[in-house]
Amino acid sequence: MRRYISPEPPFTVDGVTMTRHPERAVCVNRIASAFVILTMSVLLGMLAALITTLVHLLLTRSRDWHELLDWWHPAMTALALLPVALYAWRFDRIKAAWRFRGYHLGTEELYLRTGLLTRKLTVLAYARIQEVNVVSDPIQRHFKLATVTITTAGGSDAIADVDPQTAQRLREQLTELARERRLPV
Repeated sequence: MRRYISPEPPFTVDGVTMTRHPERAVCVNRIASAFVILTMSVLLGMLAALITTLVHLLLTRSRDWHELLDWWHPAMTALALLPVALYAWRFDRIKAAWRFRGYHLGTEELYLRTGLLTRKLTVLAYARIQEVNVVSDPIQRHFKLATVTITTAGGSDAIADVDPQTAQRLREQLTELARERRLPV
């Protein structure tokens, strides 16, 4: 699996070494993934229960809940185990994706590399940067991490899950580099 997580030539830049994010960022992403999967599971479970209840009531015209419990198929049990399988698959992929992520402050541009299945190398010119923010959600604060969000005219990108001191330093450096290289109006 190692060859699949090492960056290949379209996602590398000659002479550029990407800075990796702290390894505790893996815990943050695993927790966030668990919350998303749990929320989706609860919503899908409620939807499945509602649909099966309505189908049972329409087909049998019975109001007896004991019959409803007999109506449920063992496939509903498999549906309940699906989120566990999804999280187990995602659990391993989060660590692999962490190995691929990185950033680099070049002389004229910022390089951002993200993704595991859909890989992306973004090159942001400092002259195009309009705004730099540092944000931290509750899970990130617990693990002492922050996200640097860079806004340009074309959208926004982020350097996620870095140390707060690194995030502050990056914000100051990017703001100063953007000021120095800003195009005259």
